Amino acid sequence: MSQQEPNYNQSTFSQENAVNPMDLLFDEEWLRKAVVAEDKVGGNIGAGLDWGSGFGDLMLNLELLGRLTTLRISLNREVRLLLNNWNLGTATKIAVKTARERLLQRLRLPTPEVREHILVVLGTDELYSQEFISSREILRELLGVLLKQEDWETIAAVAADSLKEQIMHQVSVEKISA
Repeated sequence: MSQQEPNYNQSTFSQENAVNPMDLLFDEEWLRKAVVAEDKVGGNIGAGLDWGSGFGDLMLNLELLGRLTTLRISLNREVRLLLNNWNLGTATKIAVKTARERLLQRLRLPTPEVREHILVVLGTDELYSQEFISSREILRELLGVLLKQEDWETIAAVAADSLKEQIMHQVSVEKISA
């Protein structure tokens, strides 16, 4: 990352003022400034992986953009496979949707622990030779870091509520007295 502060408001970017978007994502001072800027406009700008005006910087590093995309897709795939294996029946779809939402939240504003793990995975070249990251062990480990107990409780509660709604709907359709 260059020593001079780049101008994030300009519409075109060049190699001279390009910064590594991952440096921005993990730079607490930049993140604080982004939050203040977001507050000033009532939340109408993005933060975290919603790169906003920094999107040009991200586009200059297509390899990083590709790796971030591959990582996110691979994590979404892994959580879907995991929940499918748990045989949740009709609640699987909503459980997967909720888990993916939680993953995205955690990836947008990662904790220092999550940052460290993401950087290690992004820096491991051999993981990015295929369409998906094939190492389920690494993906499961990262899921364990990203999704906390409260996330799993939310996923379980949403799935349980969905199943309850389905049962109560069937009771009314079948005209069974409750």
